[in-house]
Amino acid sequence: MPLLINSLELQPGMRLAEAFLHRGRVMLPGGKTLTGDDIDILQRKYPEITLRVGDPVLDSLIAFDDDGREREIAAVVTQQIAAKVYEVQLKIGQQTDLSGLDFTGMRSSVAAVMEYLKANPVSAALISRQGSAAGYLADHAGNTFYLAMVLGAAVKDYVVRERQRQTSASALSSSLAMDLLPLGLGAMLMDVAMTSLAHLFAPGYELTPEDRCAIFNHPLAGADMLPDSLPAATKMIVRWHHENFDGTGYPHRRPGPSLHVFVRIARICDAFDAATSDKLYRHPKSPARALWEMAAGPFRKCYDPVLMKVFSSVIQPFPIGAKLRLTDGRLGVVVKYNRKSAFHPTVVVAFDEAGNQLPPDRLEGPLSVGDGNDLRLDSFGSESLGYLAEVPPPAPDRPEGPAFCDLLESAYP
Repeated sequence: MPLLINSLELQPGMRLAEAFLHRGRVMLPGGKTLTGDDIDILQRKYPEITLRVGDPVLDSLIAFDDDGREREIAAVVTQQIAAKVYEVQLKIGQQTDLSGLDFTGMRSSVAAVMEYLKANPVSAALISRQGSAAGYLADHAGNTFYLAMVLGAAVKDYVVRERQRQTSASALSSSLAMDLLPLGLGAMLMDVAMTSLAHLFAPGYELTPEDRCAIFNHPLAGADMLPDSLPAATKMIVRWHHENFDGTGYPHRRPGPSLHVFVRIARICDAFDAATSDKLYRHPKSPARALWEMAAGPFRKCYDPVLMKVFSSVIQPFPIGAKLRLTDGRLGVVVKYNRKSAFHPTVVVAFDEAGNQLPPDRLEGPLSVGDGNDLRLDSFGSESLGYLAEVPPPAPDRPEGPAFCDLLESAYP
């Protein structure tokens, strides 16, 4: 399995294990051996990117988990759904009645994705950050849909396992009818009313009071736009997808226990993608930071704790092949995900304090970070991970009304 290498660490002679894609375009093909000129361009234009680079030594010594198939599934799914959402946006932009849209085709797309994920189960939800020609809203919808389907499938499995512990097998058959189709459609369409507000996403745009009110009311406006031919649960998701579990959401501050499980799933997936997006946020949060804030940090009360537990088992903040700085200065390479605790991945200590690769006889592991050992995470790339050891801060009070709603907080927390 290749290592994830920041562009600033690249050296001539390194071979790309996978193509470098930027906004859907192949910038450098997989298998290419990097030259000094290649590296100069990458470091100048894309200083924050990470690339997958082959490491034949570690590959020959260590059995890495392989998440390549999962990343391929994620890329295919998100692109398909983004294209479907873009069709909806075009209809709205042309002031066309949505009742004339081919929702049958959308249903078929969702059903196909459900079957695809069923035949190719994923163990970690990995969403694309390559950009979409359809723009932020379509790209966000594709990512939110994918996360919602993966989380929905995981919740379904979780419910089945729990009921199997408590119920006889003969009484279990009725519990298996959890249809994820309304969830998929709701995740695709929940920001449908934001299409007419696309100008708000322009760099440097300053929100007006009217803009804030429109954002505040977009869940209700979106639900009213959808035809009655859609499942009732789909419109319900669109209407309530900004309500927080602790009753601090909007527009009605309805508490989470009174909300359908699909609404709570969509809320988590919408927030996670919004927080980690580089199109809406001037300073996007890392997946690790967003996941920690949602599961254990200041915004933990906003999300269903049981669903967050499941979400944390399918969202992995540290990709396979990532180099994590440990508190003793050495670097560990992620070789396996931890389904029970995402922030304690299995690593092999493969680099010394100066970043030099250790000889085979000095490698340590595989070891699960913090599981009966002194390994602790210090940083990932340029991000300090010290917050993982912090006592969770108290959840902040949320102000009411449209003043609370701006582009930085409308989806997250």
